Amino acid sequence: FKSCADVHGAGLTKSGVYSVQLSNSSEPTQVWCDMETSGGGWTVIQHRSDGSLDFHRTWAEYKLGFGEPAGEHWLGNEQVHQLSSQQPHVLRVELGDWEGHHAFSLYERFSVASEKQHYRTNGGREVGWGGEGAGGGTFHPRLPHTLLFSPRKSGIGFSTKDVDNDNCVCKCSQFATGGWWFDACGPSNLNGMYYMSGKHTGKFNGVKWHYYSLRTTTMKIRPADFQPS
Repeated sequence: FKSCADVHGAGLTKSGVYSVQLSNSSEPTQVWCDMETSGGGWTVIQHRSDGSLDFHRTWAEYKLGFGEPAGEHWLGNEQVHQLSSQQPHVLRVELGDWEGHHAFSLYERFSVASEKQHYRTNGGREVGWGGEGAGGGTFHPRLPHTLLFSPRKSGIGFSTKDVDNDNCVCKCSQFATGGWWFDACGPSNLNGMYYMSGKHTGKFNGVKWHYYSLRTTTMKIRPADFQPS
């Protein structure tokens, strides 16, 4: 299997940890496959839910990935590059706040370039979004749906605490913490500091989306031509 889409195509439709074989590795990579959301076949590349894992890490750590696929983790920039560079992919970003609201955004033609190109991202065009409140209400106003990969954000290199590829003299990874496609720091950073005490809007270094610190985040990708069975 080259991805969770291949796993799904083989008839394995239960969400969980699976082994996939990436083109640049002789060893299989363990990934979490979401086989339930919108037809399944999603390879999870990032997940945060409880603050148990430190995301303020080095370039080498973000390159290879860290954490466990069944819990909080970053799959790895090299792995995401290998997955997303072979064919067009869709990125789904899922967000949860501290009041029980949930939201998601979909981006077409998502890809991550090679290390030589600083793992820059092409976020593509947003093609869908949605969400609901704790009681099944409407999309939460604190989780706007267009901020992760704006035209300005697309093409920005990845930065970590020891490698700076952003467009700010302040070194965003030091200022905002975590590794991310920062541009000039900006309103989103899903790898920032996890505030166990709950929501905040006054700090700039949280797990943030439009300067609101989140409780849960998940990023997942699948081929654009995936057809749910």
